[in-house]
Amino acid sequence: MMKFKVILLSFIFFVSLSCENWLDVNEDPNSLTEVDYKLVLPSGITSMVYVMGGKYQILGALWSQHWTQSPGSSQYSGIDSYDINSSSFDDRQFGELYSGALKALEYVKQESEKEEEWNYYLIANVMQAYIFQVLVDLYNEIPFSEALDAGKTSPRYEKGQDIYDSLIARLDNALSKDFEKEDLKGPEESDVLFNGNIDRWIEFANTLKLKIYLRQSEARPEVARAGIEKLYEDEVKFVSGDVGFAKFMNESGRRNPLYETEVVFLGNNPNLILSYTLYSYLDKNIDYDRLNYMFNTPENGGEHKALEQGNYNDPDIASGTTGATYSKPLMRYNAPVYLMSYSEACFLQAEAMIRYNVEPYTKAREKYDEAKYRAYVRVLYPNYSLEKISEIADNKNYSFPSEGSSLESFIKAIIMQKWVALAGIQSLETFFEQNRTHYPEISNIPADDESYEPGKYTISVNNVTSNRFPKRLIFPESEYTSNINTPERKPVWEKVWWDTKP
Repeated sequence: MMKFKVILLSFIFFVSLSCENWLDVNEDPNSLTEVDYKLVLPSGITSMVYVMGGKYQILGALWSQHWTQSPGSSQYSGIDSYDINSSSFDDRQFGELYSGALKALEYVKQESEKEEEWNYYLIANVMQAYIFQVLVDLYNEIPFSEALDAGKTSPRYEKGQDIYDSLIARLDNALSKDFEKEDLKGPEESDVLFNGNIDRWIEFANTLKLKIYLRQSEARPEVARAGIEKLYEDEVKFVSGDVGFAKFMNESGRRNPLYETEVVFLGNNPNLILSYTLYSYLDKNIDYDRLNYMFNTPENGGEHKALEQGNYNDPDIASGTTGATYSKPLMRYNAPVYLMSYSEACFLQAEAMIRYNVEPYTKAREKYDEAKYRAYVRVLYPNYSLEKISEIADNKNYSFPSEGSSLESFIKAIIMQKWVALAGIQSLETFFEQNRTHYPEISNIPADDESYEPGKYTISVNNVTSNRFPKRLIFPESEYTSNINTPERKPVWEKVWWDTKP
């Protein structure tokens, strides 16, 4: 498997706190026992932030049809055409999450448990659970219980279903600790997400459990129901605000990772443009305010222009046309990397309420409306007043279905709004949700057909998968060469374990 390396200083340049000497750059990265685990914690979190906010965000945005590859360039054409191989996502993503983020968090977990410092123990467990779920959802089987054992050079791969069960057990164990214990250390300086507010970490853990259960709604409906009913019976608290890393600065190496690669490195000319799939849906529903603040207009002015998904080599595109003639996603150097937006958390609760009747219809509708409103606030504030945003968010085209409507109509409304709300910030999550729920729906005709229904997925024009949509990633080549337990190569269109809806 991946080499035993703990990048204690990895991505620490993203963080700007009062404590400058977090880690000694001369420390031997293999001498973990000489390092204070309180200083290792931010390294583990920021390592994960770089991966989630960088290429994984691009992957999600392309496969969720929020963005597409711009003409005149080819940087992401492999992703956009589903041409994925064992080199597409390598140690800069898969390996970094294991050797950087997960390994550092494992050290924090082990050392804090020895000292019964439950605040740190909870944070490390929650962050590991978050990362492991993303990896399972991308790869189906992954190294898990043996993955962080330095003595295991070829850790076994475990089934996604078993890992999901273990993640719930780990979260329950961490949540059971005594957070009122006398003299617990406060993680204020080390906690780069909540500044030491453990109540918010407990909320995040509960909401992560909710998401893990809902992901199994089709594959294991009874497990999902029982788990969610228990959460509501226990009256747990879910996240009360955005969960994201927002400590970026306009300095080299300290900017939002997407801004750093797409704006700074590419001379303010991102190779990503507005997908016609998303544009058509916003246009149909007169959602122009969000469109204007999510994407800029082409350099030659005028209205927004979008490209059919994966159509970057269309011979009919005028000679010399480049991405500059299309609308591009607006990116900011200080934009947070969201792990779970408040909108996502509200949509999760709305679905749980309506799917399992754990709360009345009125509360489900309230959560749905709150999720929509917060999504508009994130995009439009402070350019618009909150009063104005409230008026815009009351878009009748996006109304919650009336009481007594079919379950499927509720799920469609929730997931479609989640697809828009998370565009550009948590696109990978909407990719997973489409695989689970099949919303947005898939069109049987291309987007340039006059009978195309706005907002439906279309197969990438340049797809290399015989018109099959992607469902997963392929393990890095380093896994095939170093871990004898790596599963055989699977095609990118093969479903992961929870993707079972007919």
